[in-house]
Amino acid sequence: MYWIKKITNLFVFLSLILLLPVCSGSSESNQSQDTTLPDSLDGTNTAKKEEGSQKPSEPKTDRKFNDLARFIAGLPAEEGSEYAQYSQNTAWQGFAQQTEKQWANINANKLPKMIEWSKQELQAPNEAKGTVFYPFSGPDFMHASVFFPEADGVVMIGLEPIGNLPDFEKINKKSIAGYFNGIQRTLYSILSVSFFRTISMADDFTGRVVSDIDGTLPVLFFFMARTNHRVLYYEKIAISPEGTVVPAEEAKTDSTYYGSKITYQRNDKPNEYKTLYYFAANLQDSPYSSRSGLTEGGLAQRSDFRKYLENLDITSTYIKSASYLMHRDTFGIIRNLILDKSKYYLQDDSGMPIKMIDRSKWDLTFYGSYVAPISLFSVRYQADLRQVYQKGTEVKPLPFGIGYQYQAGTSNLMLGVKK
Repeated sequence: MYWIKKITNLFVFLSLILLLPVCSGSSESNQSQDTTLPDSLDGTNTAKKEEGSQKPSEPKTDRKFNDLARFIAGLPAEEGSEYAQYSQNTAWQGFAQQTEKQWANINANKLPKMIEWSKQELQAPNEAKGTVFYPFSGPDFMHASVFFPEADGVVMIGLEPIGNLPDFEKINKKSIAGYFNGIQRTLYSILSVSFFRTISMADDFTGRVVSDIDGTLPVLFFFMARTNHRVLYYEKIAISPEGTVVPAEEAKTDSTYYGSKITYQRNDKPNEYKTLYYFAANLQDSPYSSRSGLTEGGLAQRSDFRKYLENLDITSTYIKSASYLMHRDTFGIIRNLILDKSKYYLQDDSGMPIKMIDRSKWDLTFYGSYVAPISLFSVRYQADLRQVYQKGTEVKPLPFGIGYQYQAGTSNLMLGVKK
């Protein structure tokens, strides 16, 4: 019996030794393939995940995407960049000089005030990190990154298409000057008055003005490079019928919603990885007819995208220059989703009217000044919001201009903290 026990124990020991490489190899394989960042961004609710499974050690990387971002942003090429060959082009050099001067002014004046305000007033949402949800955003990565620099990532949604990465070998044969004139045109309003004009975007981001600018990608890359971020990887993704993010090639229907997934990091925090998702989608309850005559299904019909949004683990929602769409009854689904899922909610008066925010569930702090909307949206005047600002007990200063009332001293923001 003694020898039988010895042999049995030896057999068990050897079996375990033989099994270890198999288990270890399987684990390493899973880690190398799983390059998603927080599950809260990809339509998989983190509450359903085991603790510690949300963030892999390293994502996919390819330096060509950051090289492209720097080139589009008018920044000097890093050593070994394939875009260095185009930096001798006089049109690009002119664009780079103009952009550097413009950005120097932004860095010297507006951004420092916004950054300091964020440190003081948005400390809690930044400490919470998590996902920033930015609907009606267009490609405005700049404001999301300035206000929520500590977030794990951001989900942005606009009507503008995602587009394709520019092919500068082809563009160089046509007109680099034409391409960068187009980039300047797309950026004019956001850099001068702090918001994208919806009507202009319908032309600027659909290839109507410059055929090679057919979506939001170049502007997203521009802002990442100019706000001291490094683009690590880009891939086209899609929303599955179940409401999860899948590779674009796995899309199964012609009506699939496609998106951009950009993995990036802050230059001052090279060990942290973040993800941006941008989707071109209709957030209205009902179908929407675009200027091109195409009809996009609304959230009431699009169960795929609605499921994706419902599964997001939203920490903070940010709304700016949103055309007062959530004042309308036809945007009830997205309005309720924001209020149900968000822990923090930052908006200007173009978001949802305060009468729709239950004060028993939210602590609200108001900033800046509110008299009335700009004339284009005068019908969206809020008498109850005006009373809040006239009373002044819940109002704090706002040291910069933002939104439609972009002049300092005329702008407003409201921060909601869920009780």
